[in-house]
Amino acid sequence: MLADAPGELAKLTGSLKNDHVNIEAMSIQDANEYLQALYDVRSQTGRRVAPREYYDAILKESAKYSMVRLITDNPAKAVEVLGKAGYSVKAHDVIGLVLENQPGMLHQVSRRLGDAGVNIAYTYGSGFADSESALFIFRVSDIEKALEIFGNQNP
Repeated sequence: MLADAPGELAKLTGSLKNDHVNIEAMSIQDANEYLQALYDVRSQTGRRVAPREYYDAILKESAKYSMVRLITDNPAKAVEVLGKAGYSVKAHDVIGLVLENQPGMLHQVSRRLGDAGVNIAYTYGSGFADSESALFIFRVSDIEKALEIFGNQNP
């Protein structure tokens, strides 16, 4: 989690730079926006497990933070460096796939994972419009099965 304030990303990236950890991919999500979406879904389903005031307090507190996801060249060192710098860090195994930068590739990957019973918890990625490929990162429910599906082959 990263404080949602000017200069905070520079502090985080400076910590990694000073210890020679390279960021290879990054995603930052407004924690409040994410929680608000969850709250909206729970309101639609009617499945609340706590009073509205509890949710309102969490939403108010979450406005102070953003969720950062990083891929680095040295994950263990990144966890150590960021932990020492006072950041709350959780490491998760993910897979990265280089996809052809054309319509339908993300559909093909998600269909293959879904057909194999592998859930995608989240994904993020990017490619330039004039690039032939794009990098996508996936956190999945069964990383071993996902690796079996894709191995070293193209999706």
